[in-house]
Amino acid sequence: MEEFQKQAENTLKSEMTNAGFEIIPKENGREGVDFLVKSPNGKLSEVFLQPMDLIAQQSSKVPKEKLGEPRENLWVALIGFIPDKEPLIFLIPSETLAKPDNFVFFENNVGMHTYLSNWEIKVFSKGMEKLGEYIIYNQIENFK
Repeated sequence: MEEFQKQAENTLKSEMTNAGFEIIPKENGREGVDFLVKSPNGKLSEVFLQPMDLIAQQSSKVPKEKLGEPRENLWVALIGFIPDKEPLIFLIPSETLAKPDNFVFFENNVGMHTYLSNWEIKVFSKGMEKLGEYIIYNQIENFK
């Protein structure tokens, strides 16, 4: 999975840079933030990177402990990989995860083992219309 992590990071950085954003490496601080995205007008957004092998996985789980509390400027970048295809890049506002629809987005709370609690994003053919709302081209304007 580390291979996908590096690939996802490079893919997202390239796309955001091409769209005119500055990528700022994460400094000491929040665990779940992989990097900051700065718009030309100075708006900062935090990004949590979540790579996914779309052949081997049907869902991706975002640990609550790592992501932290959802808020307006925190995004989950779900980068899906299929061999010999361009990666799929979804930019999902963290606040979307906090209001699960139980179709594509789910909240899994594990009682006394809170470190196991997560938000789950299911990727399946019938859910692609909903997930398509979060494809990078539909969300990039929200970073400006």
